[in-house]
Amino acid sequence: MLPSRRVWPVTVNRGRAEGDQLMMRGSCLCKAITFTVNGDIRNARYCHCKNCRKFSGASAAPWAITETAKLKMTSTDANVSKFNSGRGLRCFCSDCGSPVWFESLKYPEIIAIPLGVLDDEGIPAPEMHIWTQSQPAWSSIDDDLPQYKTNPPT
Repeated sequence: MLPSRRVWPVTVNRGRAEGDQLMMRGSCLCKAITFTVNGDIRNARYCHCKNCRKFSGASAAPWAITETAKLKMTSTDANVSKFNSGRGLRCFCSDCGSPVWFESLKYPEIIAIPLGVLDDEGIPAPEMHIWTQSQPAWSSIDDDLPQYKTNPPT
């Protein structure tokens, strides 16, 4: 079971997958890696930790979580590279370098997907900021979303 506080169903411009589940498509910048998420994505958030900032190249990385089994590769010649950043594997396209997902070592049943690689509309808006203790001094948070110095309470 996913550690979650809120479920964000994908409701706009959606396709249907096997078993009449929701389906959302994703891809890297060069489209060498394409995939679907067959079901809901949850816990959308901005992460300010150093690893996410380095992986995304931004002051905060927007992510959402789904069950690992719901992610299906649709490209046949995909070359996914993986880097162990300590708590998990940061997966990216070997051709264009786009981040495509994060595989947790502690929770192998879940996978985190950067919201920017999802191709369909209806992507849930982040509902919180996490790891704000790692936020760089030059960055500011200009919204009213809850902020957590590390992970949010479960």
